[in-house]
Amino acid sequence: MTFIRVIGFSVALLLFYMGFGHILPQVEPDKSAPVEVSTAGLDMDGMIALGDKLFSGKGTCTLCHNDMGRAPDTLVMDMAATYPERLMDARYKGVSSGKEGAKAIEAYILESMTDPTAFVVEGYGQKGSNDTISPMPAADKAPIELTVVEMNAVTAFLQDLAGLTPTVPLPSADDAPVAEELTGGEAAPLLTSGEAVSDEHGCASCHDLDGSGADLGPSLYGIGKRMSRATVMEAIIDPNAVIAQGYDAGFMPDDFGEAMRGSELLLLTDYLMALPDTAPVTDDDTDEPPATSGLEVADKFGCAGCHDLDGSGADIGPALNGIGTRMTAEQVKQNILEPNAEITEGYEADMMPDYFGDDMAESEIELIVDYLMMLPE
Repeated sequence: MTFIRVIGFSVALLLFYMGFGHILPQVEPDKSAPVEVSTAGLDMDGMIALGDKLFSGKGTCTLCHNDMGRAPDTLVMDMAATYPERLMDARYKGVSSGKEGAKAIEAYILESMTDPTAFVVEGYGQKGSNDTISPMPAADKAPIELTVVEMNAVTAFLQDLAGLTPTVPLPSADDAPVAEELTGGEAAPLLTSGEAVSDEHGCASCHDLDGSGADLGPSLYGIGKRMSRATVMEAIIDPNAVIAQGYDAGFMPDDFGEAMRGSELLLLTDYLMALPDTAPVTDDDTDEPPATSGLEVADKFGCAGCHDLDGSGADIGPALNGIGTRMTAEQVKQNILEPNAEITEGYEADMMPDYFGDDMAESEIELIVDYLMMLPE
């Protein structure tokens, strides 16, 4: 009798999962190669239209740039007034700092896509970073991977949105073709791995995954130990049903259940359930041996990127030449460990990272102090 009950339960469970799979969208995959559109002959109106599609499509920009407050709502803001304000912001030290005009705005927009941390709008930085680190992934890298032409198209769209004449170059016949987004009843190629599903839907843009460090949503590492397979699946399909402590409702799109095929949802769930507790250590994550000279320490921690050192001409922070005649060794050390304790006149607080004391070995701190104290005027 027990054997019959076990068989009956197994059959019922199998039928449940079969039925659940059929509730989800079942679209026959398109076996043909992805459609590509040549960029040759694309005029500026075409670039603007392409940028509009990319902004809400492949670029996943509207995932954060909306009215939910996780990033500036670019599409409704008065960007004609905002862009010039950004370029003149005292905190902005990027390629267009202090410049004016459409060409400077073009460079600023492109920089914001390839190096989002170059300037973080106040109030939109990663938690705990004091607005020095952006949660936005670089648009030219995984998982988004926009091409140069595509980033130029997004830039043209945003310039046009601000009432400017786009200044980006038009693509040539030698530029790579742009993949055309599928519309209507055309089916996207079937994804066959959980990692591919994660990349397609940009999970790493909001969750810490693949080393992204994103924190708009909870980290996905170790999720298999915190949640059951069923609750992970529910969190994908109905993300607002249960909200993780410390996070807000309404941030995660609620249409993944419609956008994914049943097989893709199952693949993604399996992939997430199998993730390790922490991000795998890569070669980039391994501890470097401590530097053995003050010059090596300065190079390792990029001192010349903000201070005039070795002829860099940088002026985000005060020049370091002759610092030994202006400060004691103990003062120099304290300025490295607690850079905001005392600010040099004419410079802003919070510009210098406050984690060097944690990242530098004690020997490196002593080396850099000795090196700086010996610099000539």
